[in-house]
Amino acid sequence: MQRPDIETGTVLETEGLWATVITNKSKSCKECGKAQAGICGKSGAGLVMKAQNFAGAEKGDIVELSLDITTHIKAYFLAFVLPVITLLFCTYLGSVISLSVGVTNLDVIAGFTGLILSVVFSFKHIQKLDRTSQLKIIKVLHEPPEYITSLSAEETDYMAAFNKAHQIN
Repeated sequence: MQRPDIETGTVLETEGLWATVITNKSKSCKECGKAQAGICGKSGAGLVMKAQNFAGAEKGDIVELSLDITTHIKAYFLAFVLPVITLLFCTYLGSVISLSVGVTNLDVIAGFTGLILSVVFSFKHIQKLDRTSQLKIIKVLHEPPEYITSLSAEETDYMAAFNKAHQIN
């Protein structure tokens, strides 16, 4: 069974320690937020990206792609944990200040203000993390795994156009 943090792709071209890879259809790709929003292409497949090629993959190889676990942990913390902690802390702080000053509903105002600020902070840092983190080819697969399905007509046309454009150069 495929791990949720690993995706498969087909190497389109290589250049030194980098490879251009197009993602294949798989269950984890279809369940990704970008795929569900239609950003990556039909059913989540067809996203072309650069990946570090330490595994020595060649053009046409099917490979496994992954992000570092630290990138996953940072993103999960920024997206889920930090806003909740900030909400609780600011609500408590607002409650303490509200009791000492005598102003009502200061806990609600402080809690929501902290939540909004932490969401904005998290969003900016997740964008930075997205720009700075790179996928890595972790393994060259000798036989395509069973969770890769055949390409759709749209993906076949895309691959043909991509290969044609790169043959001209």
